[in-house]
Order: sequence, then C-alpha cells, then structure tokens
Amino acid sequence: MRIIVVLLCLALAGCATAAGKGKVPCSAAKNDLVTVDQKELDNMISVFSEKINKDPAYAGAYYNRAAAYYHKKDYDKSWQDVCKAQELNKVQKLGPEFDQSLAQLTEKLIKASGRDK
Repeated sequence: MRIIVVLLCLALAGCATAAGKGKVPCSAAKNDLVTVDQKELDNMISVFSEKINKDPAYAGAYYNRAAAYYHKKDYDKSWQDVCKAQELNKVQKLGPEFDQSLAQLTEKLIKASGRDK
C-alpha cells in the first residue's frame, strides 16, 4: 500500500492543472502521462490526512497533501502543509531529494499564490 501511495505522490508532484479541464495531467515518468481528476485529489488528501492523524511527524504526508492542495488551487491549505513539512524536515533531515522536491513545490506555490509580488 505504501509503495502505491508513494508512486501516486511522485506522479502528483509533477502535475499542472489543464486549462478548462477537470483533469490534472501529471508527468509520472519521462514519456508517460497520468491524469488525476479532482475526486482523486480529494481521495489523496483524505489518505494523507489519515497518515498525518496516525503520525503527526510524517513530513512526507504533509508534503504530499500540500501538493494535492496546490493542484486543487487551495493555496492557503497548501502553505500550511508546506510550512509544516519544512519544520519537520529541519529536524528529520530527510535528504537532498526531499529538500529539492519541497523547494520546487514551495517555488511553484509562491508563484501560483501571488506571494512573489
């Protein structure tokens, strides 16, 4: 189960909302494309919320839920989870890949939410 969730998260991390569509195209691999609809994003948020309830120190769950909120354009909730993931990562030091993913999501969120102005 954890592997499936991680794979879904990796796919979700590269997503960008399609203009005028209910689907989110996601680059899951170099030449593959996966689409995630809003209901699937809601399901992912629910899964990561359950993970957080079971383990409030699970930085990866905050990151992935932040990514799902980002793709739903719920930037306030995404910011809350990004900040919590950053806070936990300072203590847990999850490594350069997590640092890079978190930085990329933060940069996208800054631009999308208008905080870059």
